[in-house]
Amino acid sequence: MFWGSRYLLKVLRDINKGMSTNPDVSWPKFKYLEGEISGNLTKTRTMGVDDAGIIHSLGYKSDMHIKTDIAAGTIEKQAEGLKGFIGTVEASDGNTYYMPAYSSSIGILNKKTGEITTVKKFNMTPQVRSGAEGANGIIYMPSYTSTLKIYTYDTKTGEVDSFTPTKKGSHGHIWGAAADKKGEVYMPPALNNYVAKIDKNGEFKYLDGPRVTSGVSGFNVKYVGATYVESLDKVFCLPRKGKKILIINCVDDTYEEIDLPAEYLKVSNVNRNFHGYLAPDGWLYSAFWADTYCFRINPETYEIQWKSYEKEFENCGIQNRGTGYSTAAITIGDEVYLGLAGTTKAVKLEFEKQLVISNEDVSPSSSATICGSCPSSSATICGSCPSPTPTATTCGSCPSPSSSATICGSCPSPTPTATTCGSCPSPSSSATTCGSCPSPSSSATICGSCPSSSATICGSYSCCNTCC
Repeated sequence: MFWGSRYLLKVLRDINKGMSTNPDVSWPKFKYLEGEISGNLTKTRTMGVDDAGIIHSLGYKSDMHIKTDIAAGTIEKQAEGLKGFIGTVEASDGNTYYMPAYSSSIGILNKKTGEITTVKKFNMTPQVRSGAEGANGIIYMPSYTSTLKIYTYDTKTGEVDSFTPTKKGSHGHIWGAAADKKGEVYMPPALNNYVAKIDKNGEFKYLDGPRVTSGVSGFNVKYVGATYVESLDKVFCLPRKGKKILIINCVDDTYEEIDLPAEYLKVSNVNRNFHGYLAPDGWLYSAFWADTYCFRINPETYEIQWKSYEKEFENCGIQNRGTGYSTAAITIGDEVYLGLAGTTKAVKLEFEKQLVISNEDVSPSSSATICGSCPSSSATICGSCPSPTPTATTCGSCPSPSSSATICGSCPSPTPTATTCGSCPSPSSSATTCGSCPSPSSSATICGSCPSSSATICGSYSCCNTCC
């Protein structure tokens, strides 16, 4: 996670909250983890990570508990049988909840201990495939059934309840949910034609607007997931069998559908993807289902790109192509881990470290620059400097002989440079870059006045403007 000083004119945004994106960003590298899961068809549609860096994936139709060790890059199958779960909810109480699709119990991951427990809460399988926590600490779980039911789980008391909204249209089915920063829950239609919402007071309603079709009709699933991008205050829903992307504006509850490119539709399979995930590069990616093609959308510009990973999937141990390759994904740092959904091997996608992005265009030179007046003691840049010859520059008039600019950390170049020039009245003023330098193309720009005793930027950096 990355932070920018409040005193800077250009703001660096948290990558996990939808940072500005680079239109020329490269696609992630595809890597298999060590180990292979044998036995019954491996179908997992859940992923939750504990504080020790272990990803826990529970079975969909087969008894299964797969552990992925992030640090070791390995997978293993546990002996205990856990099945019937689709989708997870990261709750404010520190637990991860596994949604009961074909189970009468809710699965609970204690992130501190890594222990998974199941709590029987239903007399039958509620057909829940997603959920989201509202402002009141209640997890709302819509059912994938003709008569829509909304099940509720109170994270404070452990109590469950349900209600049946007034039916609108011929189908009730919902398979996706996402909460915005106000704690209001948005649910795209799977077989219905209307976007549903539960407000911060727990009131259910359908949003006013046009019928949602995703370009398909009949018993074709439109949307199965929902991803919230906080910086834009929008929910993005990627299609299962549809031809469009649904975008919900949480500010005014309007929504629109945009077309997937015709060129992409020509080469992709009908059953394209399951969910989407917000990647470290700020783009939203589709999770592979029965298709080796992956598409991504820039959440700011709505630009759509796609790529075939057919060659990479040749050694995945696919058991049945119709079951998919991955139906779940989890973003951790600069990597995305894909759950097994008909494969015997697990996949990690490695993204280049790229932070930044200011409100103005930056030049393609590799440097971190502090520009402006710095009347007090110091301005500091901390993080990764990607270039073989990273530079840190302080620009202005610096009459003091003791003023300095320093680069420290792990950098690929044996001779990183630092330049001091200009106006910094404090004899101890300094500009500092520190950290590692793993990425070839990330960027950061800091310009303006720094009226406080210190201004600190932490993260990964690349090209920026010069100012002197």
